[in-house]
Amino acid sequence: MKKVLNLPDHVEIRRSRKRKRTISAAREGSKTILNVPFRMSLKDIEELARDLINRIDKKDPRAHLSDSELFERSKELSAKYLFSKVEAKSVTWSTRLTSTWGICTPLHAEIKITSRLIGMPQYVLDYVLLHELVHLIVNDHGKEFDAFMKTYEFKEKAEGYLDALDELPSSFWSPDSFGASPSESREEISKGF
Repeated sequence: MKKVLNLPDHVEIRRSRKRKRTISAAREGSKTILNVPFRMSLKDIEELARDLINRIDKKDPRAHLSDSELFERSKELSAKYLFSKVEAKSVTWSTRLTSTWGICTPLHAEIKITSRLIGMPQYVLDYVLLHELVHLIVNDHGKEFDAFMKTYEFKEKAEGYLDALDELPSSFWSPDSFGASPSESREEISKGF
């Protein structure tokens, strides 16, 4: 029977014969990739992985939330930026949204966020969630909408990030290429065995 590591689903282990004593972690979209020595025991991998995953999550918190966590995040954003004036009835990821970052249905208070945002920096996801929450209050992008959005401290940074992503070719958005490039976040530790 094959032993299974007790690690989160978004973590992938890659063994290397070249690597002798160090492990490293990097983000590839929504996945956290752990590069480990080929001969490292499962017990050692699991022990070191938890610490390394926590460190990289603190340094580079990316959005890899479930639908229920996404819904909870929308409630937090509504409370912080909209004084709880609005609450969505449902907030879910959608693989069908390909030409927009998010969409809301004010009549039903439903929000869908494109799964292309999985693995993006948290401030980008928060911006899109807040944008859709504001649309539950204001239908257009007029002055009232802008007044709500100006309260978000990472508004310009998030808009710049999304604008840059809009310039990427559609081939970039293959199912395995969600999120930022691995070089954007790399953490490495050395441990002797």
